[in-house]
Amino acid sequence: MSTTTEERQHTTPQEREVVETRPETREWLGQEVAGHLALIVGLSWYLLFSIAVALEPAADHPDAIPSWLANTIDFTLLGLLAVTAAGLITRRRFGLVAALGAAALFVAMVVACPVSGHHTFGTWWYGQMACAIGLVAITGSALRRS
Repeated sequence: MSTTTEERQHTTPQEREVVETRPETREWLGQEVAGHLALIVGLSWYLLFSIAVALEPAADHPDAIPSWLANTIDFTLLGLLAVTAAGLITRRRFGLVAALGAAALFVAMVVACPVSGHHTFGTWWYGQMACAIGLVAITGSALRRS
């Protein structure tokens, strides 16, 4: 059985001293983002979330989810949207991170709706899911570009 060894590249002392450092999380979240990215994400949230809510029919079984759980989920989503709005207005990266968290929560809510029996599965769900995934895609790409 033979083994092969790879030669390691030798670095000079100057190359060893150069160490790329990442900014602290607090600093990274506070960095400014481009105004057009904040505007695109804000308008996308306004339009797609409004469309998704308008597509949802009346609940078939309103008591399928306990009210304390539904209120907790709604409060969390609204809190994330408030942080998103504050971050986007001030053009800070934490707004994009909060928007991505809100989009992920919104996707989970759209999936849970027919699964829990709160609504019956229908064609409205495809439109609502398209809006939710669109929010994830738009917000994620904006965060990547920032």
